[in-house]
Amino acid sequence: MLYQVDAFTDKPFLGNPTAVAIDFEEQFSIEQRESITREMNLPITAFISKSLKADLKIEFFTPKKEVPISGHATIACLWLLAELGKIVPENSKTSMKIETKQGIFPVEIKWKNNSVDKVYMTQKKPKFREVEINKQKLADILGIRTDKIETNDKLPLIIADTGSPKLLVLISSKEMTDALVPKFDEVERLCRRLKVTGLHLYTFDTYLDGSTCYSRQFEPIRGAPETAVSGMANGALGAYLVSKGFAQPGTLIIEQGESMERSGKIEVKIKATNDGIKSVKIGGKARVIFKFELNEDLLK
Repeated sequence: MLYQVDAFTDKPFLGNPTAVAIDFEEQFSIEQRESITREMNLPITAFISKSLKADLKIEFFTPKKEVPISGHATIACLWLLAELGKIVPENSKTSMKIETKQGIFPVEIKWKNNSVDKVYMTQKKPKFREVEINKQKLADILGIRTDKIETNDKLPLIIADTGSPKLLVLISSKEMTDALVPKFDEVERLCRRLKVTGLHLYTFDTYLDGSTCYSRQFEPIRGAPETAVSGMANGALGAYLVSKGFAQPGTLIIEQGESMERSGKIEVKIKATNDGIKSVKIGGKARVIFKFELNEDLLK
């Protein structure tokens, strides 16, 4: 059975759309999974199956290739299982572990009146690495003026990684962030050179009061020119801002998706001490949109 779940939104047809296949017996071959993913043509199609190492195993495919981890798809998968009753409430919180190609990740399901209310995923401890990039060349790749990239000594160009490394780039405003038109072939070449999975732009100019940032992400190297709402990248961004003193530990709200008319918001929960970041969680709500049934002849 296949479902579409929109992650990081409480409204249908917004957030990040994800196809989810409940495949507990691993009935689909790799070739079939690749074909199903291309047919669904969403940023990620996730396949849930049994695990010998954790409570569940999730495998992630883009229309271009298999990828080791996806934050928004993990949230979508756990939300779906909880809504279908395949995971049941344990008091107000259910803790589980998910096996992925990137390793084991803890997840939590928060319940309200015995219904799923929010899902959270704990990411890996963040790593940060400064990089030297010619700002004029970067501006040309992004399709904006150089002065609209507000990277400076306090917030330099950084590769932030909580499981999927991204180049973080500070932009002057939400209007400029939404208006820029990148050269996707050049974005992909830059990602390959830097060994990152995407370019993640952010600005402190937000659409909603109380939000920390508004962001936009390009991932042509993974088969998705633009990502509506990214869990891994915004977790890394939140950790970075706390580490640099531009946000306080606790719950950060990061917006994304306005540029694609699929607005969503992510809760990024950061625990930190004077010794650094101790934990990073991302999460929020989701909506189950569609249910599909495959023609069984396709599996023969």
